[in-house]
Amino acid sequence: MKQSNTPEEYLAPEKPSKSEIKRRLEARQYLAEEISQMPDKWKQMPIPERLLDALKETPNVRSHGGIRRHIQYLGKIMGAMSEEEVDGIKQALIGIVGAKKASKMKI
Repeated sequence: MKQSNTPEEYLAPEKPSKSEIKRRLEARQYLAEEISQMPDKWKQMPIPERLLDALKETPNVRSHGGIRRHIQYLGKIMGAMSEEEVDGIKQALIGIVGAKKASKMKI
């Protein structure tokens, strides 16, 4: 017997795929990397305290592998942030560097 599709099935929001989640987290990690390279601009951005503390540790990391792991850690912190917080940081970064340069970034 064939089941009919109910309207509720069509209205239920689909959860994002694993690939979509991975793309979002990679984008947040790239944004964290861009922010970490601008220590003089952090005061102009709405950065949460936990992320700001981790960003302040960035100059102390010297080795190539350490830098890579630190950027991943920054991305992990940003992954736990809400979309509104991340969008606020993106908008602040666009306002600082300009729309033209920001369009060349992967943010």
